[in-house]
Formats: sequence, C-alpha cells, structure tokens
Amino acid sequence: MTSRNTTVRALARFALAAAASAAAAALWAGNRPEQGLLLDAQSWQDEVVAASTGPWVVDGWYRLLPQDKGIEVRAVKPGERGAVPADALFFRMKDTVLQQGLRPSYRHLEVLERPRLGRDHELAMRGIRFSLRVEEVPAGVQYAVGYGGQTYTYLLGPVGARTSVRAVADLDGDTRPDFLVEVEDRATYLLLSTRAQPGPNLPTAELPAHGC
Repeated sequence: MTSRNTTVRALARFALAAAASAAAAALWAGNRPEQGLLLDAQSWQDEVVAASTGPWVVDGWYRLLPQDKGIEVRAVKPGERGAVPADALFFRMKDTVLQQGLRPSYRHLEVLERPRLGRDHELAMRGIRFSLRVEEVPAGVQYAVGYGGQTYTYLLGPVGARTSVRAVADLDGDTRPDFLVEVEDRATYLLLSTRAQPGPNLPTAELPAHGC
C-alpha cells in the first residue's frame, strides 16, 4: 500500500472518530473541547513514519510506553527511524506538554483491572489522594474521577461494556492522576487532568481498536 493510501486511510479513520466524539458531546451542554490524537505502534509506523506526504505535524508527539512501575514518556518526531515497541502508544495534542522520563504509576493496579460498578475507590499516589467511581448511567459506562474537592466525569463506553484501567500516572506534571483506560476490544482512552474541567468531559484522546 502506498504512503498516500495509508495517509488517506488514517484521515478517514480519524474522521470517523471525530464524528463519534461529536455525537458523544451532544449528550452534554456547552462547547466540545478539542481532542488529541492517540495512535498505536502499527499506525505510527504505517501511517505517520512511512508517510511521505500528509497532515502530520512534526513537533508535539510523545511516545507512551506502559511498564510495570510506570509509563515511560519520550518526545518523538515522525522522521525518526528505529525499532518501535509493539505496545507503545503515540500521543499529540496542540498546546499539551507531557513530562518526559519514567512517570511512576499507581502501584496497586490490580484493584482497577476490573473496577467494581458503583463502588467508590479511595486511592493515593505519591501522597496525592484521589477517587474513582465506575457506574452505568443511561448513556453508557461513566468514569468519575475525584480530587481537590472536584469531580470529573467521562463517558467511555456503551452500557454493559467491561473497562480496565491500564495505568494511572502523572503524565502532564500537575501532580494529579492521569489515566489510560481500555474498554473491551473497542478503544483505549487517555484522560489528562490538565485538559479536564469539573463535570462532564470528553476523553483527551481516543484510540479505536482495529476494525472498529
């Protein structure tokens, strides 16, 4: 497949994701905030690195590599060559800066691998207390994250969808928890605290599963 075709395919997939995000935003009042890009390793290689032409901005990309003790964050550019870990994710959002290096993760992720519906999980990470509540609402599965006396909610899947927290770490350097959440084989979501406001929010970025 030519680089031109892969770029067209990437644009088509992002257009579908944007349309889905717009539909979800209609559930809430107010203006829909901008969302970032989240790519898996295969898409990064095939649709960005290998693309000779296209809409890809050079600066502002980060590679996120989940590890046992945290998430390794590294700034990257589409022109870089070399091996790419199969489980790496690539993120970019305008005016969004992440902290590089190994960002320590919440240690007891087994508690959040299958968070119980309707239960308030009271947690702490590096001295910062936060809470997580996952429940089904009429529109789907809702994540409610609490810290600093405020609650931030996200609609992450249809009713009945199984979700799993893949990682919790401070990626953007504001001392508050950021989340990587998987929803069955449907999608992976990135939730950054610096892009959130109290009340309903769209995910910072979404990676649809292949075939979705």
